[in-house]
Amino acid sequence: MQDLINEIRKQIEYAGENGTITKESVDLLAVKQMESVIFDLTDSLGKKDIKQAMTVLKNLIYAKEPIQKILITLYNHFKKLYLTKLAIKQNRNIAESLELKPNQAFLVGKYRTQANYFDETELRKMIDALIELDTNYKSGMIDLNVGLEAILCRYCS
Repeated sequence: MQDLINEIRKQIEYAGENGTITKESVDLLAVKQMESVIFDLTDSLGKKDIKQAMTVLKNLIYAKEPIQKILITLYNHFKKLYLTKLAIKQNRNIAESLELKPNQAFLVGKYRTQANYFDETELRKMIDALIELDTNYKSGMIDLNVGLEAILCRYCS
């Protein structure tokens, strides 16, 4: 809650007295959480926009997000998309399949939309590629930045 209060205060101070808070000012000033940025990255991948996907990745790295955390967050996100795809296929409740809390129900629509960008096989391959990257990184066979960029390029083209 305190983070939200701080973000709102920042917007109010930026807008000034009798000012208006706009989407542009929110985009300019608000600090996005990693999960939110991963949704942006996945949108870019789903739309096959490699340039934007790379920009989002580089911005995460520039913001000093640990590359290992980016990898883990991407893996978890694509796992949720895969589970969403399976839930849709099996006519199951997506929120229950993803074990979302009641206050996270709004995420169902976003996961459903993003899952539709990919087929089930693509999602499985992406998950497997991320697992393989993690293994290869830990054994010193590949640089994590290079590996992530390669995976994003492979699944964005």
